[in-house]
Amino acid sequence: MNASVIARIAKIVPLAVVTAVGIAACGPTNGEASVAASAPASTPAATSSATPGAGAVPTVPAPAAPTTEAAPTTPALTNAAPAAAPAAPVAAKTEAKTAAKAPAAPAPAKPAGGIGITFDGLRAGQKIQVGDQVSFSVTWKNNDASGTRAVAPVVATQQFEGAECRRVLSMAQGTLERKDATGWKAMPALSQGGGMDYAGTGNDAAFELAAGESRTVEYRMVLDAGNQPGKLYVEADAVVPSTYKVLTKGVVTTSVVDSHRPVVNSVSKPTPLVVGGTPTEFSFKVSSPDGPGLLRPAVYLSVPASEGLTGEDVTIEAKVGGEWKSFEATEDCNGRIGVAPAQLTGVMTGNPAEYTFRVGLKRTGSTKPVEIEVGGASDGHYGAPTTLRPAVRR
Repeated sequence: MNASVIARIAKIVPLAVVTAVGIAACGPTNGEASVAASAPASTPAATSSATPGAGAVPTVPAPAAPTTEAAPTTPALTNAAPAAAPAAPVAAKTEAKTAAKAPAAPAPAKPAGGIGITFDGLRAGQKIQVGDQVSFSVTWKNNDASGTRAVAPVVATQQFEGAECRRVLSMAQGTLERKDATGWKAMPALSQGGGMDYAGTGNDAAFELAAGESRTVEYRMVLDAGNQPGKLYVEADAVVPSTYKVLTKGVVTTSVVDSHRPVVNSVSKPTPLVVGGTPTEFSFKVSSPDGPGLLRPAVYLSVPASEGLTGEDVTIEAKVGGEWKSFEATEDCNGRIGVAPAQLTGVMTGNPAEYTFRVGLKRTGSTKPVEIEVGGASDGHYGAPTTLRPAVRR
């Protein structure tokens, strides 16, 4: 409707009526209804309850649909010029159209498979003593009301910061068993390792869960003495049988402790080390909660990988009965060059045990400080090492 027509009608019809007619006729429509005249009501968000316990996968509420608000209409002024009347409906059309086309928030992803996972007997922050057997169970529940789900139950620990060997893969060492109908079955490994092979360990125990149905499986594990203290993440997965597809997972964070670890009590200042000449000499004392009977010293040279040194470049001697005895230097699983504690039988005096060593270097390919780690081992339990940095003359 153009301005000249409105002007002619305005002489006969009051301006307020013209304005109302203009809004009704010109407003945008949504399904043949005027958006400006009637805004849709907000849709309430859907809610659902999650399975309690570690690893439960909750259903996230869906966001409410966006609400379109009509633009406010400014009352007509008595002395307003007739030509200004269309301004209100134009504003209403623009604002309502903008609100109607606002992008909706993306819907949250639905939990894959609708499987909830709950631990029992294993809780967050629980302390696990190396060498002790820990029994626990895991429950898998089908929270998806749409139908049956097939599940292969899988349990394994993630990479472990306290692993004895951390050079390639930080895997917790120990045993893991699952209770089947025929008794306890040993799993291939306690840790997941570096691939997805662990995901296939539940194929022989796979089961189907109807909507709302659950299944509980019992487990027990023992960590070897060589594991060091640290956080251990125990993971339970719901895997599609005969595949490596993990539908969902639950994780419990525990802490590994060791009450049998030897402790370094004191260390003497090392003498200067002359590369290709005089070795550095030092003494240290170690005690063990289990007594000195199984206590052995641990002496390792921390060598940067870029140096390319081998055991033939290092000499390690221990004082035994007032005389120096040489030991073969070899590389351990963490790349350190030293003497395996098992070789150092009888190399001690007193209680706490006192050890005297000297370490020599035939060559070195780096200007970095030479570091020597000393400590103790008792029946496979390793204590925290103390680092020595002798003055080096090249």
